[in-house]
Formats: sequence, C-alpha cells, structure tokens
Amino acid sequence: MSKRWLLSVGLVALLAACTSTTPAAPAAAAPKLDGTSWTVTALNGAAPLAGHEPTMEFAGTTVAGSASCNRYNAAFTQDQAKVTITPGILTQMACAEDVMAQEQAFNTALGQVAGVREAGSGAELVDASGKAVLTLAKVVDKPLEGTDWKLDGVVTGDAVASVSDLVTMKIADGNLAGKACNTFRGPVTAADGTFKAGPLMSTKMACAEANLNELETTVLKTLQAATSYAVKGSSLTISADGSGLVFVAA
Repeated sequence: MSKRWLLSVGLVALLAACTSTTPAAPAAAAPKLDGTSWTVTALNGAAPLAGHEPTMEFAGTTVAGSASCNRYNAAFTQDQAKVTITPGILTQMACAEDVMAQEQAFNTALGQVAGVREAGSGAELVDASGKAVLTLAKVVDKPLEGTDWKLDGVVTGDAVASVSDLVTMKIADGNLAGKACNTFRGPVTAADGTFKAGPLMSTKMACAEANLNELETTVLKTLQAATSYAVKGSSLTISADGSGLVFVAA
C-alpha cells in the first residue's frame, strides 16, 4: 500500500513537470524614431522603384524626406509601440507616371501607420491590423566631403520647393565645385555644422532655360550666404538666414 502511494505521488509530479509552461520572453522594446533616418525598402511588401526610394527623417514631432518624387513634411507622435503620422506639406514637382503612382501609395501608407516594431536591423511601420505598410532600413550619414550631391529642393522660410536635379556639387580638400547651367567653384570651410563658402567663381554661359538661370543665381547666392549645414542619411541641408538648399547623394 505504501509503495502504491509513493508511485502515485511520483506520477503526479512527472505529469505536472510535463504540463508546466515556460514563461514567455519579454516583448522587444519598440525602436525610438525621434532622431533617426531611414530608407523605405518595401512599400506594402513590394520593393520601391530603384533610385526613387522614399526616405523618412524623424525629428521632434515631424517626419520629412522624399516621398519618391516630391519632398514631404508630416507630423508624427510616438508612444512606445504606438505611432501616428499625419501627412502635411508636399511639394508639387511632376515626375514619371510610375514614380507618381508610388508617391501616392507612400502618402496613403503614411496615413495608415498605427505602430512600429523591430525587424532585424531595421523596423516596420504597421497598420492597425499589424500588417507592415512600410519596411525601413537605417541610413548611415553620408560624408559631407567626397560625396557627389545633387540639388533636390530650395528652402524659403518654412517651405521647401522641389527643383530640377541638374544642379550638382562636390566638396573636397577645402574646395567646392559644382555645375548648374555654368560650372562654379571656390573655397569652402565646413566642420561641426558650420559652413562658409566663397567667393565662388562661375563661367558666364547663358542658360537655355530662364528658370535654370534663376535657379543658378539662387544656388550661388545661398551657398555664399550660408552659415550652417546638416547631413542626415543621404540628405544634406545647407542653411542661410531664412533660406537654404537641400541636396541628396547622387
């Protein structure tokens, strides 16, 4: 009788051990977006058009970047894993039909974002159902010097106007060289966010298009008046008092 009782106790203990549950691993903390820059690697599960990947730069309560063709600026909030994005200003430059279609899909996805989660070394912005609408890869800041930059926007006050990408620039060995309608070059000092360029010398060829001539004048004037710069990912902003230029890595 005693042996049977001991056997029963042992069996109960064995069954209890088999049915015990392992504590669930704690959920990974949601990535903090403020102060980070990303490139969109998938839009609703599909890879974006090469050379027209949307970008997202989070700072404070705003997110900005390239929507595919135009630049955008939107409001965002984050409370741990919960994220909301309210689309805002979008410039009005026209691009190829497929690029504009992707831009519309990206803007729609922004308004669907309800949360964020880690995804390997990147992140996913998800809708209310948990479906990934935007897959993101972290952007490493391009070096100011040695990078080929092309003009993407002109800043006036709080507004950014998209422009032709025909204006290019490169900084190397204390010199700035670029091309709009004419080629231009001159000395530059840029370090730790401060910027000083000029005097810049330019060739004097007449531009075939009046708007390019006007843009060239604006670029040269702004570069020589600029006092600061900031690189975020593949985007460079050179700022003067109340104006500025936005370049992207070519």
